[in-house]
Amino acid sequence: MTTRYNPWRDLRDNWPHIQVVIEPMCGRLLGELRYPVIALRADTSSAQRRCTLTHELIHLERGICDWGQWSEREERYVHDEVALRLIPIDELARAIRDVGGTHDLAAVAAALDVDRDTLRVRLGLVTAAERSVIAGGSVCDLWSVA
Repeated sequence: MTTRYNPWRDLRDNWPHIQVVIEPMCGRLLGELRYPVIALRADTSSAQRRCTLTHELIHLERGICDWGQWSEREERYVHDEVALRLIPIDELARAIRDVGGTHDLAAVAAALDVDRDTLRVRLGLVTAAERSVIAGGSVCDLWSVA
């Protein structure tokens, strides 16, 4: 069993100088890195905040402040890394089995304490070897949503 990634613990242990604030935000933005502050959107769920905090911490780890022409690629990389960190394959397989498949993405995401977007990204990253782990739990409909 893998150790579950906890962004709040990561923040405490590795980024003690970073302050997190929760505040209203305009548009669709869920969070923003304004070094040395990470702002999280006030009207989000704890799962969304967990995913957003992880996202901003990965940006900090990468040390990239201005992506310029590479911003789309950087965001894609960070989204993938968030999904991989927050959803280890053993937890994904267990959640899918417990919910009875992926017909209810909201229920699977809730079981994993992530938002649906992060779950969708993770499903899209599942490898052939990971499919075997999941299939071992007799899940048939996994790939209908990825």
